[in-house]
Amino acid sequence: MTIGSHERPNPLERRRSLIREMYGDMIGRRIEDVPTPAMLVDLAAAERNIARMALALEEMPAEIRPHIKVHKSAELATRQVSAGAVGLSVATVWEAVALAWAGLDNLFVVNTVAHPEKIRVLAKLARDHNVLVAVDQVANAAVLSAAAAAEGSQLGVMIEVDTGMDRAGVDSESDAIALAKEVTALDNLKLEGITGYEGHCSLEFDAERLIVKQRAAMDMFLQIAEHMESIGIPCPIRSAGGTVSWKLTAERPGVTEIQAGSYVLMDNFHGTRVPGGFEHALTIATTVISRPPNRLIVDAGNKSIGIGGGPSLVGADLEVFRFDEEHGIFVVAPSAASDPEPKLPVGAWVRLVPGYAPATVNMYDNYYVMAEGQVVDVWPVFPRGPGHNGLIELP
Repeated sequence: MTIGSHERPNPLERRRSLIREMYGDMIGRRIEDVPTPAMLVDLAAAERNIARMALALEEMPAEIRPHIKVHKSAELATRQVSAGAVGLSVATVWEAVALAWAGLDNLFVVNTVAHPEKIRVLAKLARDHNVLVAVDQVANAAVLSAAAAAEGSQLGVMIEVDTGMDRAGVDSESDAIALAKEVTALDNLKLEGITGYEGHCSLEFDAERLIVKQRAAMDMFLQIAEHMESIGIPCPIRSAGGTVSWKLTAERPGVTEIQAGSYVLMDNFHGTRVPGGFEHALTIATTVISRPPNRLIVDAGNKSIGIGGGPSLVGADLEVFRFDEEHGIFVVAPSAASDPEPKLPVGAWVRLVPGYAPATVNMYDNYYVMAEGQVVDVWPVFPRGPGHNGLIELP
């Protein structure tokens, strides 16, 4: 991208430079020196999580197209691709553009896209990148077709199937087949397969009922794929599966790829429910700011930890009392509350494991990358928030 005769860095590089300028003074310092609240990623733990998933999938029929909405990090996405990911899943057009700026390709927007400007950007991105997008209505597919024709590109299309979450997607086999036939007739679109997220299974905490729901979801999902191919409509990609159900879905013959994302960072919502031995690579550094009777209060509240699940203190088994905007409040047992020298006094530096990592990451400008107790780098969270972050520019 140029302005006049002067070339300038792309938006991702500009963001990296800004983050280093704002937070780079902490590089080389102890992690305890980072002002709190702050978001930390244990680099070795994240890399072990990526390697564990890659190794496990070697013995299964499905590959992984990890969802980067969780970490929103080009650095982590690059490591996932290096470990064998077949592509990357994103929630927004802007996440796809950010990954393209990072030199990554085979990008699947696992969402329906309707705003004209976002469709234009998506179609333009597809000039030089392999781009997939979900559809569940023929009218939307027709708009995508027209936009791709105007930009001289081709968009890959995935029919979205509602496998039980009651969100977007066609609700029946007949609707899926009808839509597939319509899509194949549209110019500048290529039907690549079907996608479905059995996210309702992750909300089932009874292990046996979860298995029943997951099997029913995949039965319906794969039946559609088989019907499509039986009538001559190719369905090479069958993309499903989140982190909670990753193993059940990846083991299922007929599923070609899973979209698990949270396994890289982990959080308390997924916690011990997820097989594979994944570690908590993401924590929030916080400081104890008050010790009233029977309570411990830290300076990380809802605006620092996000929503969903339940945060926990690393190294201290304290029950959450409440989280306010700037206060995290934990219950302290009466016996410990009366200790004249409490284990965690005012000023103590502690860490929180988030309840739900995607909501936490979205709160921060950057990661402090930690290794052996030191900050070794700062990485931008890019893009974050619901907006486009200025990513109208394209690679």
